[in-house]
Amino acid sequence: MTCIISFGAEQYQNCLFNVHVERNVVYAENVPHLAKKHFITTLALGLNSPSGEKNNLHFFQNAEETVDGVLNADIYSPKRDSTKKRPLIIVVHGGAFVAGSKDDYKQAANVFCDSLAARGYVVASIDYRKGLVLKNKGYQLFIDSLDVKRAIQWGVQDLQKAIQYFRLNAENYKIDSEKIFVIGGSSGALIALHYLTKEDAKVKAVISLWGATISKDLINKMTVPILLVHGTNDEIIPFKEGRMMNLDSIKEQNQFTHGYASVAVAFNIIFSSPIFYGSYVIDSVLSKHHVAHETYFVENEGHEFCDREPYKTDLLNRIVRFLHKFMD
Repeated sequence: MTCIISFGAEQYQNCLFNVHVERNVVYAENVPHLAKKHFITTLALGLNSPSGEKNNLHFFQNAEETVDGVLNADIYSPKRDSTKKRPLIIVVHGGAFVAGSKDDYKQAANVFCDSLAARGYVVASIDYRKGLVLKNKGYQLFIDSLDVKRAIQWGVQDLQKAIQYFRLNAENYKIDSEKIFVIGGSSGALIALHYLTKEDAKVKAVISLWGATISKDLINKMTVPILLVHGTNDEIIPFKEGRMMNLDSIKEQNQFTHGYASVAVAFNIIFSSPIFYGSYVIDSVLSKHHVAHETYFVENEGHEFCDREPYKTDLLNRIVRFLHKFMD
């Protein structure tokens, strides 16, 4: 996203800086990754998505065989910024745990990295462990709910590692370790929201772009301010309550990430997810417990609706205003 630099404007609200990007910074080492890829991963590369791109999807045979690897981040910093302690935003991309990356600008959360850094934030777009296990019963391929929960748990662990890394290296990056924010989109929002249910969650606020939780009880543990963004007709991650990514909804909302729809339909993959409780339910519970939060719910829109105007600009403005409340 382009950002026109405004001189004499207020930091964190207007674009004041050019941006430097440091790629592939290792924030965690010796992290177990899934190792044995499912043959569908290779076959998927032969199927073109509706956009004509190759499908780089990560399916595996089991969760027991692992290989140690690293986790990387791209760090966006404002150039010639004299501020010694700057707020940090950690961005967690989407992709249904099988696609997407820290530098994939088709992922909604990643679009704002440059623009937010130009306003004075340090922004770290992180990779986390992708991959779901494909099981089969007869001729039916499916992803079961336990593996979805495992993927969320691993994502939360990776987000925790990223937060720990930047806290330990706060001086090097000129970060205020008391002002760390998280923006998560889709599966990244699932990770961000479930991170908030941990007793040691240490962030200032979270922005959830079409997120949900796997339990109403978990919402009761959330005390950190949240901006909830969701389309009311989202059937990929339900706005209210339901299963994530059922095959019918994937067929109907074929804009879904990186050809997952074409692969899921071609191989008849059933996504047997847990019941998820979306932004509507989270809003209700947070309101009941008087937890500070804001909502941006868009009627009749589906998953990841902010790829076009006026929603794209409106969402950025809402994010900027929400974050600025915590700058004092």
